[in-house]
Amino acid sequence: MNNKIESLILIGFMGTGKTTLGQFLAKNNQLSYIDLDEHIALQENKSIPEIFEAIGEQGFRQLEYEYLIECIQQYDIISTGGGIIEGDASFQILKEQSKVIWLDCEIEVLYNRVKNDKNRPNANNKSLFELKSLYSSRVSRYNEIAFTKVNSTQSLSDLQNEIMEAIICE
Repeated sequence: MNNKIESLILIGFMGTGKTTLGQFLAKNNQLSYIDLDEHIALQENKSIPEIFEAIGEQGFRQLEYEYLIECIQQYDIISTGGGIIEGDASFQILKEQSKVIWLDCEIEVLYNRVKNDKNRPNANNKSLFELKSLYSSRVSRYNEIAFTKVNSTQSLSDLQNEIMEAIICE
């Protein structure tokens, strides 16, 4: 029987700070942490754009699902990629988790953080309108699986406090 406490899973659009917050939470609470996209790139020995190019978005979503299952068993905190909710299998797994935290903030902030980032195949060379359209297509899925939603423009310590309070009051 696995007695591991359920993972805290950070979801949200690209650029919301999932990796930064995940690292902060892990360090300050002596918990294990993994960035799912970094883990996939390391395991596949390819960057995310190279994986997208080699096997397409559907192929990437399948890998993402397989590694998500693995990481849920091993890590206390997991930062996911912004598009994890695009894969139906991953979406279903996330719906079954009780500690899914949705990081969100204004689309203009996100756009300024991710525009021209070559490591984000769904953002590179996109206009604000295109990024806003992608964001809009994902919002309802983030909302459907999130235990709580936090505004990621807050300080890391304020975010930690808000998340811990939400979990304790669960």
